[in-house]
Formats: sequence, C-alpha cells, structure tokens
Amino acid sequence: MKEKTNSLESLDKRTCDTVMQDLSMCIDDWDKQKLDTEAAVLTLLKFTIDMAFKFTDSNYDAMELISKVVNDNLEIEPYDMKDLELFFMGPGIAEKKNYPLKLRYYQRDAIDSLHHWFETKPTSDHALIALPTAAGKTIIFSHFIKEVLAKEPKARFIVMAHRKELVSQAESKLKMVWPDAPVGVLAAGMKRFQHNAQILVASRDTLASPKRLEKVGKFDYMIIDEAHNVPPTSHTRYQKIITELSARGDMKVMGCTATPYRMGQGYIYGNRKDHFFKDIAYSVSIPELIREGYLCRLSAYAVNDKAIIDASSVSVKFKNGDFREKELEQVAMVDETIIEVVSDWIDNAYTKGRTATVFFCVSVLHAQKMTQYLIQYGIKAAVVTGETPNSERDKILADFESGKIHALCNVGVLTEGWDAPRTDCIALLRPTQSIGLYVQMCGRGMRIHGDKDNCLLLDYGENVARHGCLDEVTPEENVMGRYHPKICASCNAINSPSAKECIECGEAFESSQSKTLWTKKEREVARRTKAEKQAVLSDEKAKSKPVMKPITDIYASVVKSKNGSEYCQVVFTIKDEFFTRKMPLMFGHPTAHNMAVRKWNKITTAWGSPKQPWMAAELINNGAFDTISEIALQKQGKYENVVGIKTKQNEEIVL
Repeated sequence: MKEKTNSLESLDKRTCDTVMQDLSMCIDDWDKQKLDTEAAVLTLLKFTIDMAFKFTDSNYDAMELISKVVNDNLEIEPYDMKDLELFFMGPGIAEKKNYPLKLRYYQRDAIDSLHHWFETKPTSDHALIALPTAAGKTIIFSHFIKEVLAKEPKARFIVMAHRKELVSQAESKLKMVWPDAPVGVLAAGMKRFQHNAQILVASRDTLASPKRLEKVGKFDYMIIDEAHNVPPTSHTRYQKIITELSARGDMKVMGCTATPYRMGQGYIYGNRKDHFFKDIAYSVSIPELIREGYLCRLSAYAVNDKAIIDASSVSVKFKNGDFREKELEQVAMVDETIIEVVSDWIDNAYTKGRTATVFFCVSVLHAQKMTQYLIQYGIKAAVVTGETPNSERDKILADFESGKIHALCNVGVLTEGWDAPRTDCIALLRPTQSIGLYVQMCGRGMRIHGDKDNCLLLDYGENVARHGCLDEVTPEENVMGRYHPKICASCNAINSPSAKECIECGEAFESSQSKTLWTKKEREVARRTKAEKQAVLSDEKAKSKPVMKPITDIYASVVKSKNGSEYCQVVFTIKDEFFTRKMPLMFGHPTAHNMAVRKWNKITTAWGSPKQPWMAAELINNGAFDTISEIALQKQGKYENVVGIKTKQNEEIVL
C-alpha cells in the first residue's frame, strides 16, 4: 500500500499488511466475477470503513484514506468525494455506526478556549478564533454550538456569513457534526427563509433587510464566519445587524478567520476604538499545522521575469489602498505577458505532473483571456467568475475536483468558502496590496490530499516580494523594503529572509549563490537611492567582473544536504591556489533538475544529460568535463561562484 498521506501514516505496519491482503482478495474476486465497478467499490469501502474511522482523526481524514485506498489499489476512475460523503456521512450514519467524530488537538483546545472566554469575560468582549485556511474553523464552531446547547438547551445561535457558499458550508458541517441539529437557513440566494430556527445560519445581506431582521427575534450567541470582513465603522451592514440584535438582550459574539487583519486598519482585534474584537481567544500557526500533518506545505519558486505582471505603474484606491482593477487589467492583458505566464506554468507545473491549478486573475476579461490561451495550448481549462450561473459553476467546480479540468481561472469567487483538496498549484496573477487577500489565495492550496505531497506557488504578481513568506506576514510590518525573501541559486526556491539553508534542496546559503527577491518598483527605488547617495550620474549597480582561473583537476561526488536530498557536487582544483571551488548540480530534483541539465549541455555534448546525481558524478569522473581548462569566478556577495567556463579550444561559455 502506498503511504502518501498523514492518514496512512497513522496505520501501523501490521494493519497495513492486513488491509493489503484483504484488498488483494477483493481485487481477485472483482476480476473473476467481473463485478460492476460501483459494486466493487462499495464492497471495498464497506470493508475498510471501520478501519478508516478507527485510525484517523476526523471524518474527512477517513474519507481521504478510503478514497486513496480505492484509487491506488483498484486503478479505477477517481471516486467522487461527495458520493463518499453521501454514502458514509449522510445524516445519522456516523452515529448509527458508532463512529464518533474525532477532533484534532487544536480544534479541541480552541473549543475549550471559547468556553473559558465566555465564562470569564463580559459580554461586550467579543472573541476571535484565528486559524489558517483548511484548519477546520467550521468544525470548531459546530462542535461549540452542540456543547453549549447540551448545557443551555434553550439558547439560540445565529451564524452569519457574507456569501452563499459559506452559508451552505456552515449548514452542512453542522449537520455532519450533529445530524439532528435544529438548524435553519435564512438566505435569499438559496430561497430559504427559516427565521425561527434555534440555530440560524444567515446570509449577511438577507439579514440586513429590516423586515428579515425584525422576524428573527433574539439570540444568545452570534458566530461571524470570515470575521475579517467586519469593518470598524458603525454604518455598515455588519455593525447595524450586530447593534440591533445586541439591543434585544445580552448576546455573546465570536468570530472566525484565517486572516485577522484588514487593509488600512491592521489587526482587527485590540483595545482601539476601531477594534470590534477584544482579543484572540485561540490561534495556531501555519508552520505548526504543517509539521503536525494537518496542512499541506506550500513550495514557492521564482518565476520567469518576463511572466511577471508589473504593478509598479498602477495607482491605488483611496478607499482601501489596493491596486485599481482597471489599471491592473491593462498591464495583465498584454498578450506577450499571458503567453509567458502560460509557458512558465507549463514548464514549472503542468509538465511536472501538476494537474489541478487555480489561477487568480485581476478581472473577468483577464480570466476569460487566460482560459482561452490555456485551451489553445491544449490544457483542459475553465473559468469561474461572479457572473457564472450557479448551475454552471457547480458543474465546473465538480469537474475540477474530479480531475476533468486541470486549470481553473477565477477572479475573486474562490478566495473564501471553497474547498478543493486536489489543488496542487496556486498561480497568483493578481498583484495585491492586501495581505489578507494574499493569504486567502495561497490558502486554497493547503488542504491535504492523497495525490499531492505539496502545493506549488507560482507568483506572477510579485506578492511574495511585496508581503513576505506566507507564514511570516504581519500587517504592522508590511512596509516596502522590509521583506526580502531569498532565492536559492541551486533550485530557484523562495525562502525566508532569515533562512540559513534552502527549505527545498537543503543547500546552505553560505556556500551557494542566492539573491534577494524584490519587486520591480523596489529595485528601481533602491538603485535610485544608491545613486543619489553616491552622487553619480548612473543608477546602474556596479558589478564585479568574472575572473578566469586555470584548473588542474576536476572531480565529482554525491553529497547529501541537511534535509536529506542528494545532489552532484563538482569540485574544481585551482592552479597555484589552496582552496577549491564547488558547483552544485541538482540532478533528480523536482525543480532544479532542468537548471542542472542546461549547465550540463553547455559544458559537454559527449553524453546525454544524466537523470540522477550518481550518474552525473560517474560521468564527470570518467571525463565528461575534461574539455574545461578554466573556470570563471565572480564575487557575488561574500562568495565567489562559478559563472562560466573556458574550454581547451578557447571557447568561453556563460553558465
């Protein structure tokens, strides 16, 4: 059995062996009897359901494990997760089979923190739960509601969300946690108007209607989903609703969000007058959940400069400080830029096996044009915008989740309230000044799924350079020039500014070339400032010239980095110098392999490019690089790096 997910890692070896034996028997019976595919799948699912719920921490993890067992071992078309949910997690199924919903440790801690908060704090102190996208915020408040009603059977809850998708999601999670929950929905977009439900899941816009607001009555608790949308001003729909409902009696308020900050405001909690929430009742960081296996790691790599959507000339809105959409559209819609984006994505994602990419575009026209270009390149692509009819959108999203669509272009409809665990690549084509939007977009790819080990981030909007690495962003420190992530010269991965070694390939930055990631505007400002300080006419940064050094010996070996990955290290012995010079070749690395191939093909044509580090080392030690007579060394930061070679035929080659 393949073990690609954390769910599978929770099974011991004996259990895995037993499952594998029984699965083999099922497969044999399926072949002999030529059973219908669906019948065979259901037989297998029925057999593995007990084990899945026994050895996983949640219903979702159980479904993930079951789906993976079927897909990996029966080699059938991917089984639809929604069908699994209907079959095994329909109303009452879990309770009838005595499969309790198991909370993750941080979810339990969050619920306990909420209980303590409302038991010890005054009603006016509104609580905030801050958890990363995909951490299960809806599960947390669903359990909290159930536990409160067990102690206070007559209490009423209102769950408020600003989008139809969030309303539907909250209702479904409540019913999953508590099939008999007294829940109703108030949402004009869903054509449901259950004003008197004990647990009312309501659309903000529908609830804002004076007629509807009057009919819902009094509540003891309010839960605000995606609470970062609550503005500080009193004349907004959020504040009018909260003020009106609070006036009917004491109402305890809590909010849930992955991004506890707003543009122009900073953090949405604290002691200032514009802070609606008093403090964070509970939070957990992205790195912690990645380490614990509850979130998928996000790997960011630098993209082709020609594919970058340059927003340096775009003005910002006076109201919220983000870029103006119309001006962004003009710079993003350039044909040459779109072609470069598509080509870069194909090279770095699609040809590497990434078949579930979400493109975040700047406008409807931009999303439509991106989709057209992708289709022209033979990619199965579709577009979803706010203008897409509900039925069409549901079908497109279902096709994406099932693997029928490989690239999904959207503007802003998929930033919140949408779950697609298959997403293995996030392409940011939308430059933004909003940290919250940046984090929300990246978070769409961080859900765990059995078919991916990580999610690739390709940032064509310079957002990583603008805001910093995802797990380090803070609104109060978001000033130009503050964040400058490192780019590893060996594999092109983007790392934290404080990183000592590359998170992807393990190469130490002290011994390899690295450069700092800046936006185009930041680079221009830095050059101009330097020129002004030095009182020179040119603002071009002076560069040290490469120096040729004759070599006496070349040898190669396979070296293991600190993170365990192997690479080929080429060592050059310099004539009349004690110190050697080293050059890494990352053959076999998922991203840096192509860079190694390009260097190899420039240096030698005697052999085809190797696939693995040991092959490269063996070929080099057998004469593959014997044509080199000199190497070009250039001072880059503290260190000299090999930037070119000279052959015995006096041909100079830039690497």
